[in-house]
Amino acid sequence: MSSKLNVSEIIIGHFKTLSNSQGEIVKTDIFVFYIIPVLFAVFSIYSSCNLQKDISALLVNFGAIFTALLLSVLVLVYDQESKIEQIRSSDSLYPVKKRLLRDLYYNISYSILSSIFLVLLCFIHRVVDGLSSQIHMFSFYFEFKYDVFLATPLVVFITTNIFLNIIMVVKRMHVLLTTHHNV
Repeated sequence: MSSKLNVSEIIIGHFKTLSNSQGEIVKTDIFVFYIIPVLFAVFSIYSSCNLQKDISALLVNFGAIFTALLLSVLVLVYDQESKIEQIRSSDSLYPVKKRLLRDLYYNISYSILSSIFLVLLCFIHRVVDGLSSQIHMFSFYFEFKYDVFLATPLVVFITTNIFLNIIMVVKRMHVLLTTHHNV
C-alpha cells in the first residue's frame, strides 16, 4: 500500500486514546466504542434489517458534512496546540493539555476516516442491494443476502461508532476549552 494512503497510524493512535493515564487500555472504553456497535450490527442481522435508500442518502450526507466539520475542528486543535506551546513554561497543566490535544487529533482523524468509510459503505450497499447467494451444506439451504447480512451491519457498526466518537470529541473539546487549573 502507498505510504500516502496508509492510515494505520491514525487507527492505532485512536485505539491508544482509549487508555488511562498509565497507557493501559480501558476495557469499558473498548466495550462502549466497539462492542456496543457490534451488538447493534448483530441485532440488525438478527432482525434482517436492510438499509433503506433514503436512510442511505441521509447517511451519505451525514458522512460528507461531518468530514468537512471535523476537518475544521482539526484546525482548531492545531490552533490550541500553538497557544499552549506559547504558555508552556507557565502552565502547570501543559502535559495534560498536550496529551488531550494529541488524543483529540487521533479521535478526530479517526472520525473523519470513519465518515469517509461510511460514505463508501453506503455506496457498496447500493451496489449489492438485492444480491444474494444460495449456500447449501448437506441438506441445509441458506440464502445469503449481501445487503442484509454484510453491508447493512457494517453501516450500522460504523454509524454507531462515529456517533460515540463524536460525543467523545465534544467532551474532550469541552474539557480542553474550559479547563484552566483543574482537570
